[in-house]
Amino acid sequence: MIRKVFVLAKKEIKGIEREEEKVKNLLKSCGKTVQNSPEGVDLIVTMGGDGTFLKGVHLIKNPETLIYGIKYGNVGFLANSVENLDKKIKKIAEGDFKPCKRMLMDITVKKKGRLIRDFCFNEAVIFRKGIRIINMDVAGKKETIFEKIRGDGLIISTPIGSTAHSLSAMGPVVVPELECLLIVPVCPYTVSWRPVVVPPYEKITVGISPEASLVIDGQREWELNETDTITVKKSSKTVRTIIDDRAFFKRLRSKFNWGV
Repeated sequence: MIRKVFVLAKKEIKGIEREEEKVKNLLKSCGKTVQNSPEGVDLIVTMGGDGTFLKGVHLIKNPETLIYGIKYGNVGFLANSVENLDKKIKKIAEGDFKPCKRMLMDITVKKKGRLIRDFCFNEAVIFRKGIRIINMDVAGKKETIFEKIRGDGLIISTPIGSTAHSLSAMGPVVVPELECLLIVPVCPYTVSWRPVVVPPYEKITVGISPEASLVIDGQREWELNETDTITVKKSSKTVRTIIDDRAFFKRLRSKFNWGV
């Protein structure tokens, strides 16, 4: 049951304060407590684009917390339309919805004995820091997947992230209900390397040289050195999202002119 709600709005959007106040008042009229922080809430409502939605995901501390995105940004593939918003909010407040569970990835960076742990909803991007391309070794549990691949970087994505950065790098589109890991080279210095999809039980280890950056969901960035090791695997945790329209390819057509 939803009792406490936090609303996260992208303040840079013109007129968003007025829309934010409308949503908060509507939630209050439905008997919900609207908090000024995400701590201990049952629902996070984001108002913006996909970046705002991802920021909301990274605010979630309790795996039972729901997240609902409202599109006020440019693409907003992860968010829902503002059309009939009053009706949608009332249905959610009444519990008239079925949450969708989406997989996460656990990220570990080993830096000279120190471990950095994080998670991502869309993708982890390893990218060169300077003007020179980088060398990468990509291994699974049992064998090497990419050996000495040279290029601008590498994307490791969830299925939901297949329509984000991975798509721009010519990665495959994967329906979000599947559980798998996508490995997509970014501008590899050869025509022989291609994106691959591996099963969810795979554990991906990446070594790089000379140095690079690791960007997680466009929210956080870590510097990588030649001695660092990056490990990516399916998380035991999930994110519970609320989606108005689950017709995946319909969303592709409306957002990206799929098939046109």
